[in-house]
Amino acid sequence: MQRRTSIKKIFWAAGSGLILPGVNANAISQPFSHMRAPGPFYLFTKVLQWLPLSELPDTVKTLGFEGIDLPVRKNGFFDKDELSKKLPAIVAESERLGLNRPVLTTDMNVRQMNQMDEFLRILAGEGIKDYRMGYLSFTSKDIVGELKRLNGEMRRLAELHAKHGVTGHYQNHAGKRIGGSVWEIYHLLEGIDPDHIGVQFDLRHSQVEGYQSYENVFHLISDQIRSFDLKDFVWGNPSNKKDQPVNVPLGKGNVNFQLLMEHEGFTGSLPKILHVEYDLGGAEHGDSSPTMDKKEILAAIEKDVMTYRQIMS
Repeated sequence: MQRRTSIKKIFWAAGSGLILPGVNANAISQPFSHMRAPGPFYLFTKVLQWLPLSELPDTVKTLGFEGIDLPVRKNGFFDKDELSKKLPAIVAESERLGLNRPVLTTDMNVRQMNQMDEFLRILAGEGIKDYRMGYLSFTSKDIVGELKRLNGEMRRLAELHAKHGVTGHYQNHAGKRIGGSVWEIYHLLEGIDPDHIGVQFDLRHSQVEGYQSYENVFHLISDQIRSFDLKDFVWGNPSNKKDQPVNVPLGKGNVNFQLLMEHEGFTGSLPKILHVEYDLGGAEHGDSSPTMDKKEILAAIEKDVMTYRQIMS
């Protein structure tokens, strides 16, 4: 396979001033270690899937993050079948660079119960304590009945997490899948220790689905939150004349980040994970060959990092 452009060459170009107007050209080529904010700060690296996997830890470190959120799923950096082969090198390089242990984003949930014991054993063996679970979908119109049944399955899965000392995180995500409404996650995980299976809270998606009630659901599941997603949006009015959320750079939209500051885990030790999902020439969708210049992608991420530091200051 032909090797893609070296990240070090891209950083060199960025440091030479060849980045977006108005961006600090020198800052992107130097770690942000002197600008640390409270708690671990991760990058969801779907936006960097155009990079060779081996260059990921150094890139994330240089951009100012303290850890990698690694997509291990279909259309990710690699799938779970390659976990034992490819994960150890990423963990070792993260450790060498002083990064936190990676967190993973996966397709794994109760539908793969027969594979879960081995999957969690591998994660625990690499010292990984946290991963995002795959989404579940409703299979009937019996919403309450299905959530009760799935809660029983989740309780059994939580026992496996307790056995291996790993926490699964279920993300709320706008749409028709389970967790579009945060109330669905509340019932899905009712009675389960959140240190075994907790919530990856996404305020952007919560505000989209609960335009005027998102603060209520934030307080509803506050004790179950074990990580936070950071992203922003505005309401758009496309040609079909239907309002829809449009992703924008951090701090440029409607997300009420001050609400998150009320949670002691947000200002403390829980992972904060930046999602870069606005238009970056396909990189935001995990495209391995984005149409936007790679140094401009890095510059955009840098801007979000600086915004995050301001939010946390």
